[in-house]
Amino acid sequence: MWTQYNIVKSTGGCDMLGQRVKELRNAANLTQQQLAEGIISRTYLSLIEKNSVHPSTNVLKKLSVRLNCTLDDFTTTTADRNMSLLDIKKDIKWAENHVMLHEFSKLEEFLTKNYETLESITEYERGAIHWVKASYYFHIEDYDKTREELTVTIDIVKKLKDVAIYLRALVLLGRVEHQTGNMMEAIRQLTIANNITIFENITNTSRVTILGSLAEYYRLIGENYVALNLCEDALSLSGRLNTYHFGFEIENTLGKTHHVLKNYEEAEIHVRRAIAYAEIKGPSIELVGVTTNLAILMLEVGRIKEAHDAIKQAYDMVEAHGFDSPFVMNVRLRYGQILSETGKVEEAKNLVKKQTDEDTAGFANEIMGDICVKEGNLQGALTYYLEAIRGDDLPIYKIQLYPKVADIYKQMGEADKAVDYYEKSITEYKGLVNNML
Repeated sequence: MWTQYNIVKSTGGCDMLGQRVKELRNAANLTQQQLAEGIISRTYLSLIEKNSVHPSTNVLKKLSVRLNCTLDDFTTTTADRNMSLLDIKKDIKWAENHVMLHEFSKLEEFLTKNYETLESITEYERGAIHWVKASYYFHIEDYDKTREELTVTIDIVKKLKDVAIYLRALVLLGRVEHQTGNMMEAIRQLTIANNITIFENITNTSRVTILGSLAEYYRLIGENYVALNLCEDALSLSGRLNTYHFGFEIENTLGKTHHVLKNYEEAEIHVRRAIAYAEIKGPSIELVGVTTNLAILMLEVGRIKEAHDAIKQAYDMVEAHGFDSPFVMNVRLRYGQILSETGKVEEAKNLVKKQTDEDTAGFANEIMGDICVKEGNLQGALTYYLEAIRGDDLPIYKIQLYPKVADIYKQMGEADKAVDYYEKSITEYKGLVNNML
């Protein structure tokens, strides 16, 4: 505990006081005259350092102000002090390493020690402690406390020569903004971090992380070519460093970006690379995600059997390991969607219907509408599509529903309603593009 460090007294009592005053004066790079001036005479200070006299508490207080130390420091031996401080420094580094390894369960005791209140640690270490706390709060999804700790972290470290903690704090702040839907703010924080790496000529794995994260954020706002360029920069730097750092994330972003741009061959290459990275860890929600992405890609290019094999693998992984993630529902819905494409319509309907109550986005209703179209049930399809539009999915996905509704109205002979939904699709698409710009 850090309190053990605060009051580690020497057994020498007064005999050690003079030695400690001299040690502290030398450490402060002061002459006897400079330390004594305005407080006591130089001769009296010399007698104190020789342990010939014992100064009053009032004198010691004045000396401590000039030496920028505490009264306890006068009775703490150098050996004891350094030993305790070394233990604290090791503990701080231990906590940093556990965050980097995503081992948060062991950090709870560290967070109670409040090392950041100690005067004896460096500002870099103080910033590192607050970054550790922020990382822990992010892990437990307390984004308000994460922001609070990051604000303190950045205020401490932004003027330091060593920018490592500053960069980590900016990356984490970007992740907070991403998780809370503030995508442009996430990009702003990562851009600041990237500019620092350029200015400081930093070419390490931190910059790979920054470039890869920026790429994903730009992809999410539809800036696909910017995302591709950032990914290529990240891969190039990673290659020069002879490392695979952030490889899964970069390949995953490349796969999704090429998919959107309909570069299907490139998309498949990168999705399969992302799968290979994820497989190193074994079954995980990340592996489920990229395997589902492969299934979606295979479905789009008409390779139905491969799509079925991939989504079945993802679905079986979810059921076997009980992963707790909102994405799990999407896997089940995609499985139902692909089952309907293989002709297993009843099995698909049973699976998708189980998700309709939980799926607030409307994707389950859209799939049910697609199945109704295959069955020739136009009224049923229309009901499901209209319900899907009322969901809370992203505008880009809702826009894709309007032509489906228009097509149904067209087949039902209601031309005016069909035109309304075609026009609505065009109008909202233009609005979305303007917002992106």
